[in-house]
Amino acid sequence: MLNYYAVHAQKYYTSVYDALSALRVCTSSRGWTDYYFGQYMLFSHRINLYGSSSFPDKLHTHDFFEMDIFYGGQVSYVMADHEVIPGKGGILLIPPGTIHTGRLMERSEFDRMVFYFEPRAFSFLGRSGLPPLFQKTSASYLVIHESARAAYCYLTQKIESLCAQADNSTGLLGFSYIIQLLHLIGTQAQIDHEHLATLPSNVLEIKRYIDENFQAISSTSDISDHFFYSREYISRMFKQYFNTNISEYITHKRIDAAKEALEAGQTVTQAFNASGYRSMSSFINTFRSVTSMPPSHYRREIIKGK
Repeated sequence: MLNYYAVHAQKYYTSVYDALSALRVCTSSRGWTDYYFGQYMLFSHRINLYGSSSFPDKLHTHDFFEMDIFYGGQVSYVMADHEVIPGKGGILLIPPGTIHTGRLMERSEFDRMVFYFEPRAFSFLGRSGLPPLFQKTSASYLVIHESARAAYCYLTQKIESLCAQADNSTGLLGFSYIIQLLHLIGTQAQIDHEHLATLPSNVLEIKRYIDENFQAISSTSDISDHFFYSREYISRMFKQYFNTNISEYITHKRIDAAKEALEAGQTVTQAFNASGYRSMSSFINTFRSVTSMPPSHYRREIIKGK
């Protein structure tokens, strides 16, 4: 979450107000407000009208949980090897490290509540403090049991109304309501398989090949030669499902590999080797562009946070 804030403060936040107790309020140029409860939890209600040229989401991962409550829009979610077309009130739970993106099916108003949180936000509860649902490593699409829907609606509305008033009591009260909401979802939600579909096998094969060979792939031609597809066909199909082009995805994989190496205590040189870049200067410049800090700074921040 600290890195998420650093990137967004540099690129997207037009104002930041953090004089309130345990609450930081950040207005984004993307049309919504992010509320940070302490250092490791964020809430935002995001409503945006998107067309094909303005939809911003791309295939990505992050090092915190993402929980989305869907309210409207012609949008599907691609999570790992599956695609979900959510219904109103449905919940997407995406653990750290899970690759995912939204996919706009047609021009529409995309309406969802977003919660980001790191497990250490709840470290004071001990290892068993969070329900087992939030200890999973795979993404889930969930619906609330009918008997708990009133409580579910009450908690989401209470969180939003508290943030709208944003006074010195909001941080503590909001945090407590979010804990109640997570507990309710963890105990009263069930996995909904009806809205879940597996991605086409040829799409998965291409993605899997890139995942296994991103360090060595130099261009889309390497992939098209392997599969005997044209470069245009591969590029178009990959973009259709993952909202990103192949070169961007390879960059994402390389920087993620470098971040994992740094987070494991390895040196910048070892992270460079893990990334697959051939030039140290290209590696450092790309790392800084993606994370808003050079790898040496990222490594210091990781060490400091442990």
